[in-house]
Amino acid sequence: MRSGAASVFFPLFGLVLTVGAADAQTPPEPGAARPLVIPQVEGERQGKVLGRALACGAERERVDRVLRAGRERMMAAVGRALTEERYALALDDAMRLETSLPAPSSIACEKALAGLERLEKAP
Repeated sequence: MRSGAASVFFPLFGLVLTVGAADAQTPPEPGAARPLVIPQVEGERQGKVLGRALACGAERERVDRVLRAGRERMMAAVGRALTEERYALALDDAMRLETSLPAPSSIACEKALAGLERLEKAP
């Protein structure tokens, strides 16, 4: 009796899974799609660029403007708690490390200043 009952419910269960999977695979609306933002990774990436730019002689005011804009973007993306607990700490650690290292080469400075310009132009 159990095997008969299981065979009756199994096709229904498979149908429910198939319908549910079709709904889950529909692409999201273009306006609702947001890229994945990992605060620690973004903070470390931006901190490396900004710290290296400071080590290469970029103006502190310019770097501060980029820092404020980056913080505002991160708060809009993930909220205040994740921005303060993860993004800001990773950014600060990476900047501190980059500014404590010996002076970068001229090629590394060119890349860092180009990265600073990209961060300035980021939406």
